[in-house]
Amino acid sequence: MQKQDKWDTSVFYTSSIIQQLSDVTNCFSSHTSWPTIDDYQSIFRLKKVGITPVCQSTLIESFEDQYEPRVYLKKELQTRTENWHDFFNAMIWMSFPQTKSELNSLHFKSASNRDAGTNRSTLENRITQFDECGAIIISTNKTLLELIRKHQWKELFIKYKESFGNEIKCVVFGHAIFEKALAPYIGMTCHCILVEDEKLLKDVQEGNYSSLDYYLANLWKYEIAPSVSRFNAFPILGIPDYWSDQSIEFYNNESYFRSK
Repeated sequence: MQKQDKWDTSVFYTSSIIQQLSDVTNCFSSHTSWPTIDDYQSIFRLKKVGITPVCQSTLIESFEDQYEPRVYLKKELQTRTENWHDFFNAMIWMSFPQTKSELNSLHFKSASNRDAGTNRSTLENRITQFDECGAIIISTNKTLLELIRKHQWKELFIKYKESFGNEIKCVVFGHAIFEKALAPYIGMTCHCILVEDEKLLKDVQEGNYSSLDYYLANLWKYEIAPSVSRFNAFPILGIPDYWSDQSIEFYNNESYFRSK
């Protein structure tokens, strides 16, 4: 995907995916140019995120200077300005501060326990995968979640089309997915955690993500991290109105809507 560097607040309203972040992107909707580090810092303080955005360092001399250790040890989030990837990462920190903090803690502790220069652990890879491209799919209907597990995509997206928003909702977490949503393409796939919970679904339907943040942080700490669970692949553009042409031919594309 070609990198998008032009500041354009219209994407906050035109993208069905990016619209999920409206509670935090509204803080920047009046900006006519890219937010500065000072802008990020002011909003983080206002939202009581607990970390401080700082300019990205050009000099890394030790493990403690690296990205994740610096977040964990100094509570400093290295953030590139004029950069969509880092902008959306900041938006997720504002939306899910407990979960992002837990992922950072797990990542730092795992990296601290391996020799310098060695490959990242399976846990670190899982964290990165979810941090970049993760989503949480919440439903009150076991059948719908089972269709995702079995990759029964046409039944899910066509037969149960009216269930989206009512009985099932996909909450995107990965900031790379939001970046990709600037120029969506067939192939965009999320790595999902499936949750059956009526209260959580109601909360996110009402735009309240605080309970989901608390739930997700604890899920990572006590269930996902100890077992290093795999995620469920999910072709997100299959969600009704997430792609311009959702004809039967679209859903027949088995390169995108892959069988189990």
